Amino acid sequence: MSRLMVFDSLDSTNDYIKREADKLAEGSVVIANQQTSGKGRMGRKFVSPPSMGIYMSMLLKPDCAPLTAATLTANAAVAVCRAIERVCPFSPDIKWINDLFLRGKKICGILCESSITDHKLDYVIVGIGLNVITRPEDFPPELLKIAGSIYSQTGEIVERGKLIMAIVEELDSMYAAWKENPRVYLDEYRRRCKMLGHEVDIFSAEGTDTVVAEDISEDFGLIVRYDNGERKTLHAGEVRVKL
Repeated sequence: MSRLMVFDSLDSTNDYIKREADKLAEGSVVIANQQTSGKGRMGRKFVSPPSMGIYMSMLLKPDCAPLTAATLTANAAVAVCRAIERVCPFSPDIKWINDLFLRGKKICGILCESSITDHKLDYVIVGIGLNVITRPEDFPPELLKIAGSIYSQTGEIVERGKLIMAIVEELDSMYAAWKENPRVYLDEYRRRCKMLGHEVDIFSAEGTDTVVAEDISEDFGLIVRYDNGERKTLHAGEVRVKL
């Protein structure tokens, strides 16, 4: 059973675990009622108003290669989807690789960060930011077009404590299964990734390309097809579904 530590306010649950990783046991879960410096991928800010969402991180210390640990992000996305479905009658979609969408808006981001020493993995932090009862007026204007919450998208008021426990239980189950087989949730991830078969924009240092998202690879990369028929597998980068 995971050990839970709850705080009224933290800069970032991920950063707290980074500072305390040497002292914390595997499976430790840090939860904050608000974050003053919540963050997402690529250094983006994750808006974390008090009492509106779930801001939590779990510390894992798998005995595996760093590349294998990279699959934890996708597996965690499936685990959070399962948890949401346990407490409310709605099913989020996954946008590769780490975002959950509900009725067209992003409700959750997952940020996994790791520490590596001499090519050996020290730990992985699975960070989850989930908008639960956040209202449209709680988001900054620049996020209104893309950000939502369970409440804003469905009208459902979900008890955060109940959802937190469901997430912790699903993460525990996922991690136990993942240690036996890192691809254990691959088929389910593919089914939940509704962007497959659609055009997406991919952003890189070279510019923007429009491609078709075709499939998820065995290591959870995004297989895309260019207009000329060329196929590539992406393992990082920014992808936006074309509307």
